[in-house]
Amino acid sequence: MPFRTSTDRRNRRWLIYLAAVTTASVVYFLLPPASLAQNTLYDAIALSAAAAILVGVRMQRPAHPWPWLLLAAAQFLFFLGDLLWLVYEGMGQDPFPSAADGFYLAGYPFIAAGLLIGIRTRLGGGDRSSLLDAAILTTSVAVLAWTFQIGPMAAALDPEPVAFAITLAYPTMDLLLIGVCIGLLVAPGIRTPSFQLLAGSLVALLIADQIYAIQTATETYADGGLLDAGWLFAYGTIGASALHPSMRSLFFPRPVTVSLLGPVRLAFLGAAMLTGPALLFLTPVESAPGVAAIGGGTAVLSVLVLGRLAGLVRLLSADIAKRRVLEAQLSFQATHDALTHLANRRLFVQRVEDRLAGTTPGPVAVLFLDLDDFKTVNDSLGHQAGDELLAVVGERIKACLREGDVAARLGGDEFAVLLGELSDAAEAETIAARMTQSLGVPLPLHGTVVAVAVSIGVAVHTPAMVGVDGLLRAADIAMYGAKARGKDRYQVYAPDVDPGADQLPAGRVAVRRVDAGDAGRSAAPHLRPEGA
Repeated sequence: MPFRTSTDRRNRRWLIYLAAVTTASVVYFLLPPASLAQNTLYDAIALSAAAAILVGVRMQRPAHPWPWLLLAAAQFLFFLGDLLWLVYEGMGQDPFPSAADGFYLAGYPFIAAGLLIGIRTRLGGGDRSSLLDAAILTTSVAVLAWTFQIGPMAAALDPEPVAFAITLAYPTMDLLLIGVCIGLLVAPGIRTPSFQLLAGSLVALLIADQIYAIQTATETYADGGLLDAGWLFAYGTIGASALHPSMRSLFFPRPVTVSLLGPVRLAFLGAAMLTGPALLFLTPVESAPGVAAIGGGTAVLSVLVLGRLAGLVRLLSADIAKRRVLEAQLSFQATHDALTHLANRRLFVQRVEDRLAGTTPGPVAVLFLDLDDFKTVNDSLGHQAGDELLAVVGERIKACLREGDVAARLGGDEFAVLLGELSDAAEAETIAARMTQSLGVPLPLHGTVVAVAVSIGVAVHTPAMVGVDGLLRAADIAMYGAKARGKDRYQVYAPDVDPGADQLPAGRVAVRRVDAGDAGRSAAPHLRPEGA
């Protein structure tokens, strides 16, 4: 025989309890109807449901116990009603109407309150539209109930006030229970075994109540008959629901994404909306109370549906706004460097093409920037420090630009800048000199002061430079010319010095040397301990 742990036994308590209630129910129907033994056993099963819920709360320790405690209170009120019913019968008095009905009816608001708290907790701020859907369906059911049950029942009842009020109170409480049941069923979330047992208990209670109302109206109800099986089933399943281990998560917050109406829910809501007009069409005009009730229900349905549509509009608007934000983020990520947030190579080339193809006045220039001996930073301080340095370089480059200029990180430690609407070619040199000076300002980095040196190639577009490739190649060659002449400077591409440079042959291009900054500054990054 396999070894059973205490956890295994606790996890099977719900099954043991359900089996015990089932056995007791079978014994109940074997006993003489309406006998003291049968009634006592019925009351014991009713009391066991309240006790099982309390045991389940103490044993499982759910994060949100209040829904379960309210359900336990409802079951205890039902037990008190059953007990008083037995007392009245033992005294030879008619138990209807009596104080027993007061306890029975008082149990329904406790069930409704417990389920409403549980549903609200279960939604966790998510799909609150489910509650509106439940209200629409419940209103439709209420209109049908009034037309075919409550209205005719009220017309045929004894006008004695207490009996009249109590008789109508039962279907009214059932409508309240139907509303919260629908709310529980339409609310999204995981359908755990505890959920299924609780739903089964509520459905059994509603069916038994409806049959009881019909039998009471037709004076066919018999104490101890098969109808009691519905209530006994409701007691057993609600107790088992609380004893099942999954009860801990039944009313646990489960935030969900609000969704549009599905076909099944849309069909039910559509049928609910048509209930009022259909009944108005079928109800005789001379039936004023019936027409007024149906008209009032239809008006309520219209308001609820309008609220639901308003929610859908808000949902769609929020979804569109989220999509636009996501599209903007994806577009930015596809066209920008993740480290520096500058344009990437693809976007930069596109901007150069657009500028060259446009009609913007003034020359167009491109700057190619390469950090001198950047590998020294990575080797001495690590790649994280290198990434931080590149981010600072990107910020300093952007600070030197004018409105309409475009800066890009092409990869590694290579950057590029597009300058448009220049007053003359000399303005590009002024900007290059400003960048050289700005990037050379030392900065603290991982306990070390780093002074960055940069080589910049400047190319001003001329007709000899064929398209974007010609302009970018000229800037690239000028940048390498700056490195070859000592680094830490900018170099301007000058095709007029060498006639053969118009074709930009690799490794052979005439450049004009321009120094920037202090002549004595080292071309490589200076690294010295911070505070030295």
